Amino acid sequence: KSLDIMNKRIRVTSIFYSIQGEGQHVGVPSLFIRLHGCNLKCSFCDDNLHRGDYTERTFDEIYDSISKYECKRVVITGGEPSLYNLNPFIKYLKKRAYYVCVESNGYSFANIQEADWITYSPKEWYEIEEYGYDELKFIVGRDTDIEKIVSFETDKPIYIQPMNHFDKPDMQSVKRCVDLVLQYPHLRLSVQLHKFLGLK
Repeated sequence: KSLDIMNKRIRVTSIFYSIQGEGQHVGVPSLFIRLHGCNLKCSFCDDNLHRGDYTERTFDEIYDSISKYECKRVVITGGEPSLYNLNPFIKYLKKRAYYVCVESNGYSFANIQEADWITYSPKEWYEIEEYGYDELKFIVGRDTDIEKIVSFETDKPIYIQPMNHFDKPDMQSVKRCVDLVLQYPHLRLSVQLHKFLGLK
């Protein structure tokens, strides 16, 4: 069930400007809108903010926060953004010339289908969705069983990303991901560049 966006208000934990450190758009300056709430409780989650305090902001209030930057690329992340029906908000941003990316665990692609780019990071690998996204991102630790990743067939880019520490890389996980990409060249490496640079 989707969380309602009441009176065009969204539960936001933070808005910040940084560089995309993951996936296809690595290195691209982006405005991040982090939303509150998630349907999962992953032990390796590197963001606890989505479970803490939040403010309910209107579309206009969010726009006021991001419009002071020249950047026209927005990344909506969480938590899990697709808990909300974000399509009205995404359309609102696109009308103001923003390119909108959403990062999701796949809870509801229907709630984010208006996005320009969807990153799908499934956490339950026994049931990986085949459609509704533009790239796949799997979090891989030192001992993660990657059989389902390497056997999954898709025409979308498949990234594997080290299970890093909260604020810095885990170099053992990074090395394993590098080795896996070299072993399985249809995979791509996503290292969370921002953690190497000490950025948000």
